[in-house]
Amino acid sequence: MSAVAELAVAEKTETKVTPQIKAEPEAKSQDVLLHVRYSPDSSIFFIDSCPSCLSSDAWLKLLLTEASDCYRALAGGRGFFRIPSERFSAILVKAAK
Repeated sequence: MSAVAELAVAEKTETKVTPQIKAEPEAKSQDVLLHVRYSPDSSIFFIDSCPSCLSSDAWLKLLLTEASDCYRALAGGRGFFRIPSERFSAILVKAAK
């Protein structure tokens, strides 16, 4: 068999593999997003959904205790939590106690 014929046979039998790119999972509509902004001295400047019965520091400490795996640090003194709504509801119940 000639080299050209061998190449043609090889091209017909080869399976082409398309590379798969793993994308980050999209936010589900039932996830709760809580944004945190820090001052240059690392104190909390702003934190979302802070219950009135807790200080900003106490709320952050509770969130980090209960959902630290849901926290993402961002540049510029910012971060956010992406917490499933059921888990967030349980955290709110703990905050109310």
